[in-house]
Amino acid sequence: MKILNMERLKRKLARIPDAVKRRAQADLLLAGREINMLQRSLAPKDDGVLAGTIRTEALTDGTVGVEIKAGGAATTKAVRNSEKGNSPNYDYALAQEFGTKDMSPNPFFYPGYRARRKKALANVRRGWKRAMKDAASNG
Repeated sequence: MKILNMERLKRKLARIPDAVKRRAQADLLLAGREINMLQRSLAPKDDGVLAGTIRTEALTDGTVGVEIKAGGAATTKAVRNSEKGNSPNYDYALAQEFGTKDMSPNPFFYPGYRARRKKALANVRRGWKRAMKDAASNG
């Protein structure tokens, strides 16, 4: 898929002051952490490990943005019956969110994300506009 006027868009994005980009990144991290708080409250509390893996991370490619994640090494377990063609490891965060053939789902990730997404994005947009106005008035 080709994006029309991509070069023009790149030029416009390159003109955004670094202070505005830093403000947007900080606002995105804060918004992600607010979403994380709700997700943690919705996560099953069996041993607390799953709730502890819910996090917001800055993108590593240098662009402004964040990823909201759950699970990882702390919630990855070996599959008991991997000789049946299953993957040898499985992240039980996925089993909690989507369920398995033996367990009904206990969704925590997407319900928390959907419940807070609009408010979080509105806060980010408001901060972005404020930072752009400040940058315009300062130079």
